[in-house]
Amino acid sequence: MDLHWIAGVVVLLILVAVSAYRDALDRERSASARMMHGDRPNVRDADQGAERFQ
Repeated sequence: MDLHWIAGVVVLLILVAVSAYRDALDRERSASARMMHGDRPNVRDADQGAERFQ
C-alpha cells in the first residue's frame, strides 16, 4: 500500500515538472518572438526609471 502512495507522489512530481518546463519553453518562445518582431522595451525608459531610484 505504501508503494502505491510513493508511486503516486512520484508521478505527480513528474507531471508538475513537465508542466513547469513546458511553461518555461512557452515563455521563452514568446519572448524571442517579441524580440524578432521589434516589440522590445524602450531602453531609455528603463534608464530613466533606474535613475529615479538612485
